[in-house]
Amino acid sequence: MPTRHRWNASRFIVLLAAGSLGGCHQESKIPARPPTSVRLATVTTAQTSDEALRYSASILPYAQVDLAFRTSGYVTEVKQVRGADGQIRNIGTGDYVEKGTVLAQVRPEDMKNQVAQVQAQLDQAVAQHTRADQDFGRAKVLFSTQSLTKPDYDQAQQNFNSTLAAVDNAKAALQQAELTLGDSDLKAPFSGFILNRSIDLGSLGSPSSAAFTIADISSAKATFGVPDYALSSVRLGQRLSIALQDDATPFAGRVTSISPSADSRNRVFAIEVTVANPGGRLKPGMIASLSLGESSRTSALSVPLSAIVPYPSLPGKFAVMVALERAGKWAASLREVQLGATHESSIVVAGVQPGEKVIAVGAQLLKDGEPIEVVP
Repeated sequence: MPTRHRWNASRFIVLLAAGSLGGCHQESKIPARPPTSVRLATVTTAQTSDEALRYSASILPYAQVDLAFRTSGYVTEVKQVRGADGQIRNIGTGDYVEKGTVLAQVRPEDMKNQVAQVQAQLDQAVAQHTRADQDFGRAKVLFSTQSLTKPDYDQAQQNFNSTLAAVDNAKAALQQAELTLGDSDLKAPFSGFILNRSIDLGSLGSPSSAAFTIADISSAKATFGVPDYALSSVRLGQRLSIALQDDATPFAGRVTSISPSADSRNRVFAIEVTVANPGGRLKPGMIASLSLGESSRTSALSVPLSAIVPYPSLPGKFAVMVALERAGKWAASLREVQLGATHESSIVVAGVQPGEKVIAVGAQLLKDGEPIEVVP
């Protein structure tokens, strides 16, 4: 009985060993995955261009004012100039005037009469003050000898002070009347061009309505708006080049104003550039173009767009399959890359080296480390 038990155990061990050997032999027959056929591309260096930010700017005069009379009156004179046809005419739009030129005049007789009236009031105030001065002088002498009571002395002094104040008031009124008389002439506050004239002989001039609009365009202002993300590209004193569409010669200007707050309607910041304007080539209302920053060209590495694949374990990330050769065999190696600008069928990437081989056709079918077969 024991002998037969030992025989059965030995037989079980032999069968188990045979089964194990048979199993190993069967597993070795599972064929390995054949290399995937792919096409390669070489990582190349590409030239990329960073374009400057371009904006349209409106041309405004350096200074522009509406001129109005300081007093009301009928216009009796408008400056005369000789027109292009040789005829004498009233000064108007497009005419150039020097600083201090009398552009128009309202009837001065009204102001002259007012000056004469105020002058008479001043003369009367001076006469009254002279009598009060004499009376006060006598009062001081009498009061010092106790020949005049204190109330009478105080009354003489009060008359002196009140008449003196009346003289001062009359002098101020006379000065104002003389200023008003001087304001009957409407003069150009600076040299510039007439943009508009809204009066004629016989018109009623008044402080509430502009008679002329004059602009100084010896310099010009180019105004434009930039969004908040471009605000860092502009600074006070920065030199900018401004060009007109039909003028090949650019203008040089400097940033002289940056709005501290954005416009509530379009959310842009107003920028003002002051430009020298010799010859008056820049006209108010023109549209010019300018650039913030400078265009530049840089070198970057690029691969075919077909080489880009999603990174399996990082959503939103991208990768390429780099082809590596070891002992004459090729394999795919997954590598994360950062994407840049595209150009035609190529894309700029970071994370690869110049000259490396990436899989351009077939990368989507591969996993990291799988064998590949390179086909022409």
